[in-house]
Order: sequence, then structure tokens, then C-alpha cells
Amino acid sequence: MPRSLSSVEKALKILQTFTAQTPELGLTEIAQRLQSHKSSVFRILSTLLSEGFVEKNPQTHKYRIGLKLIEVAQRSLDGFDWLAEASPLIDKLSREINEIVHLSILDKGEVVYLDKKGEGQGQGLTVSTRKGGRDPAHSCAMGKVLLAGLPLEELRRVLSTMTLVRRTPNTITEMSALERELERVRRRGYGIDNEESFPGIKCVAAPIQNHQGKVIAAISATVPTPRMTKERMREITKLVIETARSISERIGMRSAP
Repeated sequence: MPRSLSSVEKALKILQTFTAQTPELGLTEIAQRLQSHKSSVFRILSTLLSEGFVEKNPQTHKYRIGLKLIEVAQRSLDGFDWLAEASPLIDKLSREINEIVHLSILDKGEVVYLDKKGEGQGQGLTVSTRKGGRDPAHSCAMGKVLLAGLPLEELRRVLSTMTLVRRTPNTITEMSALERELERVRRRGYGIDNEESFPGIKCVAAPIQNHQGKVIAAISATVPTPRMTKERMREITKLVIETARSISERIGMRSAP
């Protein structure tokens, strides 16, 4: 029999039901998704509503994320003050290669997108990624780079919590194969996604390091497979590595005592 959730856990579960695909949900929908009684969900929603963490659309009478939660999230992002150093450099990279460029961090076996540049520049490519969105680390170039940068004990702990879900025919789904791939990433200094997250899309990623040499983030270039020739791969890989190194140097200079 599943254990009952505490009020705090249930409140957090409620907030996580709102997604980019379902930004507004009614009481019944939320209760069904949580498999909880409407009365208990309503009580928690009422508290979240009074504190500004959710809002109620006066037209649809459905709930949505409130401004207070956005404010709290922004405070978290403000902690990544180095993003201000990285943003113009990944924008420059995106314009130089005319492709989409992402920046992400690792959180519990997933990459979290903190920045995205280049969408709508006329390159004819759209991928379903967004700031704040997540993807499994094992299937993308940035995730491999971030996992490869972890200390061995921490890597083992993270890998033990991960399920290697197949996203495309090329996705790595065996832990031993992933470990071999991470070793290759360490040797090369960059990671590759060979249509492992999205069919028809290849990526190359490189690590961003702080002044202590710790990998804290990664950037990647996202390119349609027909455009990613061997020559183009070499060119883009060089530029991605150089940009990641430039960001790392800026962060290092900024953090140096």
C-alpha cells in the first residue's frame, strides 16, 4: 500500500503538475493526476492561492503557476550569476554557425536548460527544448559531458538512480555502454549526440568549468543530420570547445580572489 503524502509533499506535487503542455489545470484534473481526494487537493490549492504560488484564471476557473513561484525561481537563477558572462558568448557562437546553441546544468540525472540561442535565425530547425526544461542526461551530448565531469563516487551515485530510457533507435540503454561512452568523452574533452535524443538531430557539447576546474555546465550546438557533415562536425566541435573554454576563463577571472 503506497504511503500517504505529507501536505508539503502534496503541495510540491501539485506545483509539478503544471507543465508547458498543461499550463492550466482544473481541480478535478489535478486530483486525478495525483490520485488524491479533491477535498485535500482543494485545501492545499487554497493555501497556495492565498500565498500567490498559484493563480486562478477568472475566465476558465482553472489554476496556473502564480507570480510568487516565478519570483522564487528567478532568485534561484540569480544564483547563477555567471550566466551573464556566458550569454553573449553562446549568442555569438549561434550566429557564427547559424545553429541552435544550448547551455545546461545537471540535476539528478537530467540536464536542465538554462539558456537557448539561435531559434528563429532562419536555419529551419526547431527542437522542443526551452529554458527550464529537462531531458535525460544519458541521451544528449551535454548530459554526457556533465556526467563525465563528475567525481567517480558522485557519478556512481547518480548513475544508480537513472533509468536509461530509449528515446530513439540510437539511444544508449545499457549502463556498461554508457560508462564506456563517458570514458570516451573524458578522453576527447567533448560529447556527441548521434541522433540519440531526437531523430535527425546531432549535437556536440563541451564543458564549462569554474575557477577550481569543476564542471558546472555545458554548451552544445544542435544541428540537423544532413548539415552535420564530417567537415562541419570538425568545424563546429572546434568552435564549441573554444566557446566553452572562453566562458570558463571568464568565470575563472570573475571568481578569482
